[in-house]
Amino acid sequence: MRRRFRCLLGIGGLWAGVTCSLEAAPPPVKSPADAAWTEVLRLDRTPQADGGQGGKTAKEVYLSHLKAQDEALRRYLGTSGSEAHAFEAKLRLAQVLLALGMEGGGEQLKQAKYILDTLEASATGTQKAHVAFARITQRMRQNRFPDKAQRDELLSAARGFQKRFPEDPRAARLLVEVATQLDREPQLKKSVLEDAEKLALEPQLKMRIADDLKKVALMGQVLAPALPEAGGGEIKLESLRGKPVLLLFFSENSLPSLVAWDVLNEALKAYPEVHRIGVSLDTDASSLERMRKSHGEGWRLSWDGLGWEGPAVRRQGINAAPTAWLLDTEGRLVSLNALDRTAAQLAEVGKPR
Repeated sequence: MRRRFRCLLGIGGLWAGVTCSLEAAPPPVKSPADAAWTEVLRLDRTPQADGGQGGKTAKEVYLSHLKAQDEALRRYLGTSGSEAHAFEAKLRLAQVLLALGMEGGGEQLKQAKYILDTLEASATGTQKAHVAFARITQRMRQNRFPDKAQRDELLSAARGFQKRFPEDPRAARLLVEVATQLDREPQLKKSVLEDAEKLALEPQLKMRIADDLKKVALMGQVLAPALPEAGGGEIKLESLRGKPVLLLFFSENSLPSLVAWDVLNEALKAYPEVHRIGVSLDTDASSLERMRKSHGEGWRLSWDGLGWEGPAVRRQGINAAPTAWLLDTEGRLVSLNALDRTAAQLAEVGKPR
């Protein structure tokens, strides 16, 4: 895994001839606004999941983190001298309010819209692009499982952003995110990803697009890899034909993975015949056992200790946790997103072709 480092360098011989004292200089005193902004940035780090921190569910941990971000942003905006990051702080607050609102807070959704409307009214230059980008990403979050009309609207909005801000590199990212909602339209998904590929500048985004194109190519294909089973042996997918197969690629340190387990386990209660296989993306064997005890009853678990670099993971373009796939009774990959209306998909895949 690559790590990112930030270095502070003397520029233009600034330090040449300076006599250095052995006594360390005292750290600069931060203003209240600087200290408040530091706390905002600290909360950018997503809390690590541990299967229920202090007895909390994954959803409770997630909501607690959002509320902490909300409080930190309001604290910063209410501090004297907050003008330096005011625009960014308000934009961040709108996004946090939307996330909270999606959990049942209508008033928070109204607040998020009001903030964006206010920012847009006074935005200039690049700020307009930031607001437009935020509006589209918020729409995506509100329509996590969009219908056909909503998918078309999202794609139109992403195309509109690309046309309105042709120099903004985030246009490629928007197209990639829209493509995640097009699993039921593989040809359109492929076309959108190819367009994003032409625009992408970031190496990581290019890698993601390559992985996503790899997954699209697998749609409708019979999957027959042998997965290493935790504890020894192999899970041979071809031996499971005759019944549907649900594949969940997960990581213990991914809060959405824990939520996905809960969603799938609830839906699977009505479909006990479905084979369920969890593929761990963790390198620590102890994490697998914790997941088996907390969420994996009735699941066969695959683990090779290689995490994201495992051959089955790389070969199939897995680049996000959770990723849930559904195979039909003949072993064909029929869904790249089994978390979208899971019960309906399970009902459909059991029907004779």
